[in-house]
Amino acid sequence: MIEEAKQTAKHQAQGAANEALFLSGSLALDLVNTEMIVRGKKRDVLSSPEALARWWEEARKQHPDSAEVKGVGEPIAWNSELLDAVKMLRMTLRTLSTHLVEQHAVEEGDLELLNGVLALGYPSLERTAQGNVRLVTRLGDEQKGQVLLPIALSAVRLFTQFDWQRLHRCKNDRCILFFYDTTKSGTRHWCCPGCMNRFRSIQHYKVTKKPAPLH
Repeated sequence: MIEEAKQTAKHQAQGAANEALFLSGSLALDLVNTEMIVRGKKRDVLSSPEALARWWEEARKQHPDSAEVKGVGEPIAWNSELLDAVKMLRMTLRTLSTHLVEQHAVEEGDLELLNGVLALGYPSLERTAQGNVRLVTRLGDEQKGQVLLPIALSAVRLFTQFDWQRLHRCKNDRCILFFYDTTKSGTRHWCCPGCMNRFRSIQHYKVTKKPAPLH
């Protein structure tokens, strides 16, 4: 019974984590959001090369535009080297996102790793089936580039083409997820309805538990 309860708790925690993976509206932010808080503890979704492979498979489904990166189709080697490279990119994107949300100046060094990833590919013209011409990005590094470059290109679009005022960190102070607000009103404050409800419950509890004023 104890072991069964542990397995149930484990699956519930994994489920909670999975729900939060693709709520940001951006592939780059979805990578940042692979670090999250589940049941009050920090959780890293990318715990192994195999976990990275599973996350990437789902990320490609959620962001089919990442297919604009062209290569020769070599199988990706899901190893610790690639995992470390993805985590380094994640750390860079979290730093940049935090600077923008908090309206701090971006340092030159903050862009160095991201620019290094962008150098893994190069722009190229491609003929379409209709006989037109379109711009695509081709890979210079088949292994790391297949994963890193689509994420880096997503970051470029996020940081240079989108409205920074709509880039937010979840208002729930027990959450560390980022998102891009696509609502018409531009008033979204939480990464998901669950976080909004938890935040409001905490605020309500604080109000109701305030000591009565002394007369």
